[in-house]
Amino acid sequence: MSRRSLVACSSAASRSLSTLPSRYDVVTQLHAHQTTNYNHQRHHLFSTKTRRRRRGGASLSNDRDLSPQQFLSVANDLLDKVESSVLKLKNNNEGIEVTRHPASSGSTSDADGSDRQHLGQLEIKVPSIEGPYDGGTYMLTINADNNVALQCLSGNFTYVYNTVTSEWVGQEDGHSLLGILTRDWIRQCHGVPDF
Repeated sequence: MSRRSLVACSSAASRSLSTLPSRYDVVTQLHAHQTTNYNHQRHHLFSTKTRRRRRGGASLSNDRDLSPQQFLSVANDLLDKVESSVLKLKNNNEGIEVTRHPASSGSTSDADGSDRQHLGQLEIKVPSIEGPYDGGTYMLTINADNNVALQCLSGNFTYVYNTVTSEWVGQEDGHSLLGILTRDWIRQCHGVPDF
């Protein structure tokens, strides 16, 4: 290579290097990106609004879009679905009792002693088995105030129907009714229900 070619290459290289950002600029941009990313992650970790919105909990009031007749129809469909799924697994789980109660005409006394009118109930009694989870009663109740109550192994929860996702979600945190019911069922019984 000739001396003239080397000088031309050298000047071309120095021109391209002068267009590169300085080390200070690179470090400043990197710091700004990391700070923005940290603030976004921090907001994501500590924002319950964001978590609830993603899990369906932000639009919990959508059950008000339903008329009382529509709500009752959707709630009865839920009880039908759970009942038929559990009945399919009854042969694999000796001693399980499934009872469907019609709407109460007046006040009835719940297991906890409180009087409450309901629009229909599904009761599933699971016998005691050997293991960490003892038997018990699952109670799915359609309440007159447009919600469904579930008593199960994990506790007592109230659910509303989310018309956007067509799913029953926890009134407090937006968790799935069928998800928690499935989780508790497989802890105590054989088979996975096809809710």
